[in-house]
Order: sequence, then C-alpha cells, then structure tokens
Amino acid sequence: MHEIKVARLRERLSAAGVAGLVLSTSENVAYSSGFESVMDGWRLPEPISAVFIPTDAGAPVTLFLPEASLIGLVVAERQGQPVFFDRLRCFDLLNFCAAARAEDVHLALPADLLADLGKITARVDDVCAPDIIRGIARCLEQSPGLSGQSVLFDDMRVATRVNGLCGQPCHDGLELVMAARSIKTPEEIAILRESGGKADRVMAHTVGALRIGSSWAAVEKSVAHFMIDEGIDPLPSSPMLFGGSYDTIFKPDLFRTRFDAPFKGGEIAILETQGKYRSVWIDINRTAHLGRASSAYREQHALVQRCFEEVAAKLRPGANSAQICESVRNGLARDLDAPGKLLMIVHSIGRVPLESPVRYPGTGLHAAVEGFTIQPSMVLSFDALYFGSRHGPSHMENVFVIGEDRTESIYRYPLDLIETD
Repeated sequence: MHEIKVARLRERLSAAGVAGLVLSTSENVAYSSGFESVMDGWRLPEPISAVFIPTDAGAPVTLFLPEASLIGLVVAERQGQPVFFDRLRCFDLLNFCAAARAEDVHLALPADLLADLGKITARVDDVCAPDIIRGIARCLEQSPGLSGQSVLFDDMRVATRVNGLCGQPCHDGLELVMAARSIKTPEEIAILRESGGKADRVMAHTVGALRIGSSWAAVEKSVAHFMIDEGIDPLPSSPMLFGGSYDTIFKPDLFRTRFDAPFKGGEIAILETQGKYRSVWIDINRTAHLGRASSAYREQHALVQRCFEEVAAKLRPGANSAQICESVRNGLARDLDAPGKLLMIVHSIGRVPLESPVRYPGTGLHAAVEGFTIQPSMVLSFDALYFGSRHGPSHMENVFVIGEDRTESIYRYPLDLIETD
C-alpha cells in the first residue's frame, strides 16, 4: 500500500517540477510509511519523525526516527505491519537515546532479535544527529542532485529551520499531499469499508442505550466502552461530536450542548459517533427523538432526508462537491422552514475528518462554497445538518466510496428518524 502512495506522490512531485518532499507531521509520516509512535499521542507542536521522498524513483526513501525507536521497526515487522522505507537516519530524542545506548552488562537479547535488529541498523546512514532538524538538513546536503533544486515540506517551520542550516530551497507542499491523500488506495478503501460495519454496530448500540430515564453521560460512557471493545479509538473527550440533547436553540460550543439530567421524553438527540478504526476516521450521524415525535417534526426530518438523498445521488466522478449541494439548496431545501439553516457539505475523509483537495487552509469558507471535482477512488463524507429552531434540528451523515460507475455508502444504518420507546 505504501509503495502505491509513494509512487503517486512522486508523480505529483514530478508534475510540480520539484526535487522531493519532506513529510514531518505525524499523519503524513504514517500515511507515506506506516511508521507510528506512541509518542504521537503527546501531540507535540514539533516533529518526532519524518520521511524524505525524492522525486527520482531511483533514489531512496529515507525515514527519520529517534535512535531508540529502531527496535520498534522490528516489532512492527513481527506484528505484520511493516514500515516502508529504503534508508534510515537517526536522531536524539531528549536523553532517551543516550540511555538506550548506555552499556548494560546484564542485558542479553535473543539471537533472533539481534539478527533482525542488525538488518535494520545496516540500513542506517550517517551518525545519529543531535535533533531531527539537523538530521533532515544533513540528509538533504548529502543527497545528490538536490543542489539548487526546490524541495517541498508539509511543515514550513521545519522547512525554515532546514533552510537556515543548509540553504535548501523549499516551498509548501501540504496541498500536494492532501490532493494525493484524497485518492484512496484499494487497501485503504477496504479498511474504510470494514470501518463502515463497525460504525453501524456502534450506532445500533447507541440507539439501544438511549431511552427515557437514562442520562447523556451514561450514554457517552456506554458508547465509549463499546467502541473500545470493537477496536475503535473514540474521540478523547467524548465519542459523540454533537453531544447531549438540544432545546430549541443551537449552541455552537464545539457542536456540543450539555445535558446531564435524565431524559424525560420529547428531547432530540444528535448521534454523531466519531473515532478511529485501524487509523481511519468513523463519521456517522443520525437523529433520535426520545419518545414519539410530532407529525410536524417527522415531516421536517423526512424532507431533510430527501435533500440528503438527492445530493447523494449526484456524488459521481466529474461533479463539483459544492455545486451538487447548491442545486438542492436552491430547490427542494426551499420547502424547509428556515432553508438557510440547512448546512450541507461534502468532504474527503480518511486518516483525519478533512482530507479534501482544496487550497490551504482547508477549513476556510472556500472549501465549502468552491468545493472540488469528485474523482474515482475518493471516499467522501456528506453532511446534511438542519439547525432550524421551529421543530428542532435534524442531522444525518454518511460516507461514500466513489467508483467509476457506482457510488456506495459504507454505512447501512437507516437515515430514518429514530424514535425511542
């Protein structure tokens, strides 16, 4: 899988007329090489690993990692999750690596582990650098054919520091990377399809936990436990993005409203369960009503659902992601009480919720109103979120695999309004 990703990146680098690409954000390192570290969970504002991909397919792909993490490559290989690289460069991480290098006369590693570790260390170039920036700069200095040629970086702070050390011309490469990431490999699509079944199970469990007399906090805990048992990493603060129950007013505090009292009946609960399964994002959303809903609310939800289905039918290669939403917004959506309160957006999804091939910053208004051209092998999430206050909100979201001739949702849980007992 990673060979395909690197080949696709090299095609884009060649078309851009640059000599290579340095990736140092943890998600891009993992995307291109499969290397992940428990230290990624530290969420540091600076890199602890990197990958250099020369445009020349004959030049080696270099992985930069702390010297103490070399043994992790052996572990990954033994777990059936080999990391992709041609050569290695090491650097010191605080004084962890110094401690790892220190002599221990009582340490006796198994012969097979020593043999596997020897194969890894044989692919290490140069001495251990004092930090990752110096390691990257030295690698670029020593790489033939880079003199005077531009190299792209996904982190311009890293680029600036590297340029200060070795004078390497550098430019921003994040948009190129995101465009590549938006086109999924067959293996990525297979994992995303697998995550769809997981998401359906989570939604079924969530609905089962939602009942009059229960509290939102109890639902959150139950869902989080279920997700963990299913091999899913829930969001750190809550597995539910749109948490709690709404009164008639939308409170945009990170899309959450607090609701700690037991449900009495008549509340609307937005069930957007989110987490990561095998490093891909789960993003399913349904609407539930505690007890039987009014006929007016049911009619509203059905109308939002028809808007959703009309846009979903237009998710085809060659279409513009924003224009297909706009056509429905100017048509069927006008029958809603507050048409402007219907938020519809199509975005690419993968290792993170937003992987759309749009200009930086990808969270700007332009990403929604200009959109992008839909292409085969994209995996797209479509949100239809109605925030009207007359009857209350109606939300729904699915993820779709875009094929040459067919578009298919990876989620099977019905979009229909959920009415609890």
